[in-house]
Amino acid sequence: MMTLTLEGITLNLALGLGPLLDDGRVAFKHEAWINEEKTDGVYAVICDDVLVYIGSYQSGLVRRWLYTRKGDLYHFKKPLVVSGLRSGQNIRVYSKSVASIKQELGCADNVWVNASGIEARLIQKLNPPWNSLGKKKQPL
Repeated sequence: MMTLTLEGITLNLALGLGPLLDDGRVAFKHEAWINEEKTDGVYAVICDDVLVYIGSYQSGLVRRWLYTRKGDLYHFKKPLVVSGLRSGQNIRVYSKSVASIKQELGCADNVWVNASGIEARLIQKLNPPWNSLGKKKQPL
């Protein structure tokens, strides 16, 4: 299984995105295990081996990203994915459930560790470009 480690958290490959189809849909390949996941978690989007986005989900990664019946992406970052695919980038999504993150970090009983908190901390530390788009910098 392909993995990605960010700040001590090992995420597992969940989705491969692309190619872009003639009708504008984004083809995808997903790992079988994500169909079963219905919990909250955190994910990272990698374009050509560069971290570009960090997000969280509440009811499973499939519900956050895919129109499985339509065979297309649902995610609001789809225009950036389409642009990347048009330019020939290899785009992958890695994810991990909050319960697994808590276990990995040794804080399984810490009720303050949740998907939003983990997402915010990773964004703050790593500053992925897609997370910054459209946001104004706060004056010091």
